[in-house]
Order: sequence, then structure tokens, then C-alpha cells
Amino acid sequence: MDNKRLVTGIGAWHIGTIHVADGPHGVRSQEDGAKNNNSFEATCFPTASCVACSFDKELIRKMAKGIASEAKDLGVSVVLGPGVNIKRSPLCGRNFEYYSEDPYLAGEMASNYISAMQELNVGTSLKHFAANNQETHRMTSNSMIDDRALHEIYLSAFRRAVKKAHPATIMASYNYLNGYPACENKHLLTDILRDKWGYSGVVMSDWGACVDLPACINAGMDVEMPDSLGMHDEDLNNAIEKKTLSEETLNTTISRIEKLIEKYGKDVHNKKAVEKETRLQNHILARKIACESQVLLKNEGILPIKQRNILVIGDLAKKPRFQGGGSSHINTAHVDSFFESMSEQGVTTKFARGYNANSFKRKGKLEREALKAAKEAADKKIPIVFFGGLTDKAEGEGYDRTTFNMPYNQESLLNKLFEITTNIVFVSVSGSPYNMELPARCKGLLQAYLSGEGAMYAIANILTGKITPSGKLAETIPLKESDVASYGYFAKQEEQSDHVDDVEYRESIFVGYRYYNTYDVPVRFPFGYGLSYTKFEYSDLRVKPLENNEYEVGFTVKNTGNVNGAEIAQVYVINPNDGSFRPNMELRGFEKVFLKVNESKQLKVVLDNEAFSAYTNGDINTIGGTYEIVVASSINDIRLKENITIAGEKLVSPLTIRNKVPLCEEDFDKIYTYPKTHFSNLCRGEFTFKNSLTQVMPYSRKAKRLSRLGKWLVRIMFFPKPITDPEARMMYEGLMEGSLDSVVNQSGGMIKKKKIIKILSEANKIR
Repeated sequence: MDNKRLVTGIGAWHIGTIHVADGPHGVRSQEDGAKNNNSFEATCFPTASCVACSFDKELIRKMAKGIASEAKDLGVSVVLGPGVNIKRSPLCGRNFEYYSEDPYLAGEMASNYISAMQELNVGTSLKHFAANNQETHRMTSNSMIDDRALHEIYLSAFRRAVKKAHPATIMASYNYLNGYPACENKHLLTDILRDKWGYSGVVMSDWGACVDLPACINAGMDVEMPDSLGMHDEDLNNAIEKKTLSEETLNTTISRIEKLIEKYGKDVHNKKAVEKETRLQNHILARKIACESQVLLKNEGILPIKQRNILVIGDLAKKPRFQGGGSSHINTAHVDSFFESMSEQGVTTKFARGYNANSFKRKGKLEREALKAAKEAADKKIPIVFFGGLTDKAEGEGYDRTTFNMPYNQESLLNKLFEITTNIVFVSVSGSPYNMELPARCKGLLQAYLSGEGAMYAIANILTGKITPSGKLAETIPLKESDVASYGYFAKQEEQSDHVDDVEYRESIFVGYRYYNTYDVPVRFPFGYGLSYTKFEYSDLRVKPLENNEYEVGFTVKNTGNVNGAEIAQVYVINPNDGSFRPNMELRGFEKVFLKVNESKQLKVVLDNEAFSAYTNGDINTIGGTYEIVVASSINDIRLKENITIAGEKLVSPLTIRNKVPLCEEDFDKIYTYPKTHFSNLCRGEFTFKNSLTQVMPYSRKAKRLSRLGKWLVRIMFFPKPITDPEARMMYEGLMEGSLDSVVNQSGGMIKKKKIIKILSEANKIR
């Protein structure tokens, strides 16, 4: 093979001779040309949004090794994950693939996932680097982030994972960052990633993210994915001939790819099927992770269920939603049934569908059947278990949610049920938070997230008390959409609606609980919150200084309740109260411990030297002052605390904590130091292959015709599924919002480059 050929993928799923496959929560291995869901059968573990709620580093290591074992059987050398993008808004359609709103938690979970998988010689791909926080116009939008927010929030989890776990590859994202495409961003890929963090592995593009291959290689990217069908070969040859890309730079890139192939290309079995015993063991593991990750949010004495008869309402009970749609969709056959799992616990269930999960519209007949069954249950004092939340139609890769509300048909049914009874346990299924005003009125509320093929087993065992719930929220659940700090500056929300490609991060460092806690914004359920069937007592706080501004925090946790259970102890640092533009408190450590009744254990959490830091003077530096170390059960439930004094620099910022978030334009301009873009308002003469059909359609009839043709083709490809089906919608959104270059490359030859040239010529024609 011509070594130069290594800088572009071979087909859709190979880098040189090694096979890569989508990952984070299972192996989605497939042949070239297959649709997303036509992959080899594998275990579907809980999604990142779910497993992060376990706060269990050892458990995620086991999950990573389980995935690695299946990857080997399927001939996969590199699994594309984990994803550590920060949950800037709960409306991001891909939030289910990401761990948290908090970079420390995301970085710790990712580091353990990466190191465990690579111990079995299966490579990982840390993604999406960087600031890929919305799906709307994900290939043309510019994430405009001030340096402090960039380094303290959006790069922090990546930095932690790179330095602690050394991922085999990193995936550069679709979006622009501060004016440059991530794949062409030298400041990001070379100055920060390679020079400052010391990363020596391979950087690949997200699928179709590379438009200018020579520029990407010059910036520090190594391989474009997938195969560009020769479209970029001429660009590469011309760049070498004209010396705009040096042979030395190209050879360095090729060398990194060769090392990747050498290291991860030999220890695969390539059986194209997972061993039966491996599959069974992983199913049991998937169940355990689901049990450890689901979060009990409310319990007014209704749980655990003691009755032997219950009424189950909700289409999502019979058609379980346990994973998200898109590139991470796992083909699995071992999906547990809620009804069978309850039967195994000796509980008899009656079922009423209530609503159609494939629609947001009410269906009178289904509602009437459910309400009749509910009246009968209420008369007999039989509890109701209602399955609801977000459906596949509501959230998925390639598009963002358009509303914070739960589906209307579920809202309508719940309101009618409350006229009959509130003796309801609401089982919430979703990849991210939504408006829980109605679910929170039920006597019990279990947030199951998307918890993999063992989801229903876990739900049944938690509801009946065989398993004591122990998950805690890895993100805040706000009261309403407008309470989110990024509100108005995310996707197509209000102020952002006319500037969807120029996304100003006006909340700066105040993401998630950093905003709610600092600015006293009430929330539905706080970060780190989760109930148990038992109680825990904290005592004996000991804070001991170590070397290099590190501290050991020791304390004792005791189970003072009546059942065995696990507690997640969280260590936060309250920053100096000096009026600085800085969050009130930040998560800096955590530990999960299982305790039998009356058992106590001493725990130790080490705070590293970033625990008292901020980004200032071009680096992460220790900031001096008086800090408070707190040990908590959640961010709003502090149990122990102690003050310490830290020597360090002074934090200098043009803003103070009195500046209102989201920042006004004048305040944002004080901290945003990069040129502002006008990608949302491009004019004739400015369009290139980096732009999308959506952007050029107002200026080109040919683009409009291609759009109509594309929609027709997607309908044919996915028939009889509607265009709103997650897989069909992701493909259509890719056609409309992907770069024109990627539309050509990923059309399988159906859309020719010369056709796009004609579209661009028409769009750029000055009239």
C-alpha cells in the first residue's frame, strides 16, 4: 500500500488494515455500505448519560473490558468512544452519548473507560474534539468560546483523559471552534493537544468532517474518515508539489498511523460474531450497570412496591427505549422484558398502552382504556407504574430537541390520571432532562435514562426492592428551559434563531450546576442527587496536605438504615468568596461505597493540583485564597466541611460575579478575544464546499432541487419508516446540514462533484 494512502480511510470503517467501529456503549460493527442498524449483534450497555450516574470508576472499567472482548471477536481494533462533550443544554439531541455537565466527572469516567479497554489492546477514540455541543448545523456552526470557558469546561475532560489514559486516537469534531473547523484548527490540534498536553497518538476526523485534507494535516490531524473516494487526492498532491504541505509533516502523520496499525492490528479474532459465553456474561454485566446507574428522584412511601398486583401504563413499557438513535445504535437481541422481570419477582401485571410512543398526538381509544384501568386499580388500591419520557422521535443524533416538554400525548394522559389518583410510580426514560413538573407530582419517580438491554430488569428489581437504588444525577434537571444558562444562545432558541451558525457561549464558565448554584437559580433536581432505600451518616473529616498542592480528604460513611446499599460521596471545593468571576463550588472528587446495615468505612479522596485552579495567564494555574472543602451527598446536601488556605496566583478577569449570566454583548466582548464570524449571514461569492445545502439553498435553484431529490431518496431508502424516524432523519439532516464536500463523499457516487460545483457557481453568481 502507498503510505500516502494511509491519511484517508479505506472504505467507511478501515484505517489502513485495521477495522474501527462505533462505540461508546457497545460495538456497532458493520460492513461497508450497510445502514446504521444493520450491524453485527452485540451487547447494548447503558448509554453514557446513564452510566455516569453510577459515579463508579471500577464499574465503567468492567463495561469497557466487556465491550473490548466483543470488539476482538468482531475483528474491531479501535472502538469510537468515549464521548466527553459537555452538556451545555439539555436540548442537545446527542446528550445521551455524553457523560455529564461537569468536566471532572466526565474526565474521570472517560479515563477509566479508556485505560481499561486499552489494557485489552483495543484502541479507543476520545470524541468529539472539541466543543461539539449541539447537533443543529453541527458541520457549519462556530462555537464561540472565551479562553477560560474553553480550558476550564470544554477542554478539561479531554485534557484529563489524555494525560491519565493516553487514548489511541482522538476524533476531531464537525464544528468550527473560534472561527476554524476543528479538523483545521492548529491551535487546538497542535498547540494545545500535542505541544501542551503531549499527545502523540492519531487524530482522525469525524465522518465527513475533513474538507481540506492538506490544511487538516498541517493543523495536526492524521487521517480523514471515511474514504473520500479519491476526491481529496489531487488536493494532497498539489499541496506537496507546491510545498504548502511538507514531506516532513506528511511523513510524521503517516508514522503515527503506522504505529496505531502496528499496536492495535494484531490482537483481533475477526470471527464476525461474539462468543456465546462472552455475550451471556456481558448481558449480566449490562444488567448490573443499569441497576447501579438508575436514579430514584422521589419516593413518598410507595417504593419498594409490596403489593403482588400492579397496573402498568405506557407504550414505553412494552416497547422499551433503552438506547439512542444514530451512529451508536447497537443491534442487540437480548432485551429484558419488564413484565417477565416483574413476574420473576412474584408480581402480577395488568397493562394499558395509554399512548403511542411513535407519535406526540393523543389517541382517544388508548387514553380511555388506560383511564378505565386506572379507576379499577384505584378502587382496589393497586399502584400504577407509568412508563413515560422522551421517545426516539423526540431526541437523537443529527438534530436537537425543539422543546423541553415531554410528548403531549403523555402530558394529557398524566393530567387525566391525576384526577383519579396520584398513587403512581413514574418510570422516566430519556437520554437527557426534560420538564418533569408532571412526573414529579407522582408519589414515586425513577429516572432510568437509556440504560441498555438490561434496563427493564433493573427497573423491576429496583421497584420491588430487590436492588437498592444508588445512582445519582450526573447533570442538573432544571425547572424549565429558560432557566438554563445557555438559553437563547443554543441552536435555534430566540436570540440565536437568526445566528444559528455563530453560536456565542454567553454563559462562559457557568454551565450546569456552576450556574444554578452560584446564581441561586432553583432547580427541579440538583446535580449529584439521588435517593436510596437506606440512609447514610458522614463523620470524621480529615484534610491532609500532600505534595504539589494536592490534598487527601478522609472521612467515614456509615449505613444507618435498614437495608444494604451503596452511597456516592462527593467532594466539592467552595472557591474563595472574593467576588471573582468564578463558580461558587466545583466537584473535585467522588467515591462510591457499598455498605451493609450498620457497616461503616473510611474513605479517602485525593484532590489533585487542579482542584484550586482556574485558567489564567495562558495556563491552568493554582489560585490563592481561602477554600472550603466539603463532603456532600449531593451539591445541595453538604455533610462535612473544613477551611484551608492555598498559596497561588491572583485570578484576574474583566468581569466579576455581579455580571449577569448569560452575558450581555458588551460583557461577552470583554472576554471573547477571537474575531467574530458571520457564518449565519453569508453572501454570494462566499460559498465553498465547506458550506451546506441549507446555507446555499436561498441562492440556488439547483440546491433546492437536490434537497427535494434527497428527501425523496431518504424516504425510499427507509420505507416504510417515516422521515421522522431517527435513522432516516439523521441521514436527511446530514444531507441538508453537512458540508457539500461530505455530501459528495458519502453519497456513494450518487452525487457528483461537478453537480456541487454548478450549485456553488449559481449561489456565488453576483446579480
